[in-house]
Amino acid sequence: METTLRGVGVSHGVAIGEVRHMGTAVLEPPAKSIPAEEAGREQGRARQAVEAVAADLIARGNLAGGEAQHVLEAQAMMAQDPELMSDVDRRIAVGSTAERAVYDAFAAYRALLANAGEYLAGRVADLDDVRNRIVARLLGVPMPGVPDSDEPYVLIARDLAPADTALLDPTLVLGFVTEEGGPTSHSAILARALGVPAVVALPGAGELAEGTVVAVDGSTGEIFVDPSDEKRAELESAAAAPDGGRGAGPRPGRPPRRRPQPAAPPHPGARRR
Repeated sequence: METTLRGVGVSHGVAIGEVRHMGTAVLEPPAKSIPAEEAGREQGRARQAVEAVAADLIARGNLAGGEAQHVLEAQAMMAQDPELMSDVDRRIAVGSTAERAVYDAFAAYRALLANAGEYLAGRVADLDDVRNRIVARLLGVPMPGVPDSDEPYVLIARDLAPADTALLDPTLVLGFVTEEGGPTSHSAILARALGVPAVVALPGAGELAEGTVVAVDGSTGEIFVDPSDEKRAELESAAAAPDGGRGAGPRPGRPPRRRPQPAAPPHPGARRR
């Protein structure tokens, strides 16, 4: 049965396809103490991970070019911020592992951004992504990222970081929906640059089942779950109209399978006060 959800449309257009979920974010590292003699080694591990992540972000930016390059270079600067690294070193010196120290240091700065107004709160996803990438490298687990798929799909995520948004393949990612974020977030800005329909701030987006067919209206912020043939035709017609207000035409990709109906900053280096 068709269901309508509503978020905030941030990138015009209509996308119709099956749901695919973003790779799982890095889990919170366990809090455990290390002997004092291991602090130097842990500090070295943290710095190596930071430099590797910064280099990867810069490489992604060079590949993407344009606005994305500037955004990812700013993320690399976040990773290497000397004040954050001093906090990481301090936490390790009093007994934290490298991964836990990174997690906690970034969490402290995250709280400052989240409470510093709408624009700076929009940078929280950027900071979270840097943290997740550093922690993943330290833990030796796969980086969070977009799913592998041979078929076009609609991407669902808690939030999208610039490093992932910048390199989205519009021939595969027809549109995306996030639970968090806003119109000033870097993911929203890059979605508009890519011409990918996008809706953000949709509570419960992560509960959409993998493979569910959805229609994403990036103008109105509406998500139609298991849309009827009539609704799909209506959306495609409206999107294709010159004055449809959606900028881009429909992006249905390949026809999805029919599913059975259910039974029922300022830059981080700026001084913190």
